[in-house]
Amino acid sequence: MSAALTLVRRELWEHRGIFVVVSAITFSLVVLATLILGIAIGGGFTNVRPTGHADVAQVASLGLGIGGFFYFIYAISLIFYLSNALYQDRQDRSVLFWRSLPVSDTATVLAKVGAAALLGPFIVWIATVAAHLIVLFGLASMASARGAAGFSVFSSPVALFGAWGVLAYALVVQALWWLPYFGYLLFVSAASRRVAVLWAILPPVIIGLLELIINHTTYFFSFVTAHLIRSPVFPQGGPGVQFNSAYSHVSVTPVAGGFSWVSHFLAMPSMWIGVGIGAAFLALSILARRYSATS
Repeated sequence: MSAALTLVRRELWEHRGIFVVVSAITFSLVVLATLILGIAIGGGFTNVRPTGHADVAQVASLGLGIGGFFYFIYAISLIFYLSNALYQDRQDRSVLFWRSLPVSDTATVLAKVGAAALLGPFIVWIATVAAHLIVLFGLASMASARGAAGFSVFSSPVALFGAWGVLAYALVVQALWWLPYFGYLLFVSAASRRVAVLWAILPPVIIGLLELIINHTTYFFSFVTAHLIRSPVFPQGGPGVQFNSAYSHVSVTPVAGGFSWVSHFLAMPSMWIGVGIGAAFLALSILARRYSATS
């Protein structure tokens, strides 16, 4: 356990730009942009006709939308982190140092996928909770200044803790849903000799173009795009979506609808097929690292 924690701390230390700096910049932009919008509309998320009390569903949707946007930015940075995670070790020869320690290739690969799938999302979740509270406080202050009951945004613990719980649940399931991509990028990182990011992008593009040229179809592109976009954290195709409208087919609150949306992924065969594919790619990553460590 201590060895695993040491490896994860190493990932955080060596790649704090991905795990900390990106979240910090996104946090600042989200808070600033939302507060500017709040000033423009006089304090959002209050229905000033007739009671002036906050819309609980929108309070929850705001938190879930912020979390989706945070994860969207984080996911983009993951492409560069995972495609270089094992490649960089070989380039700077630090792999020789780590192989001199009692640390297996399996532990190293699992630490990197664990950092991407669990550590990073945990930081995203912490940043989301903080941003949600700060934004709500700012909007509540502006709404109160205009005579509305702005601080009623904090009157429903279910809206706050429920939204944060849904997001935490979604981030865990998201790690399983995207495991094939995590495994694929790590395999490319372990096997490629140069420009790992390019080698990560080229094969899917070539496969899709060959299908288009030969069969005049886009099934591969459509499948990959749909699988990436339609995910636990991004209901109905994008970050920042209003969760109360995303679950309009279910007469429940955004929180209950959120748990329902995320849970249905666990019942999908494609989820567990993808987990198996991801596990296979991770096994290939371990083998590739073992036999190309000194290349």
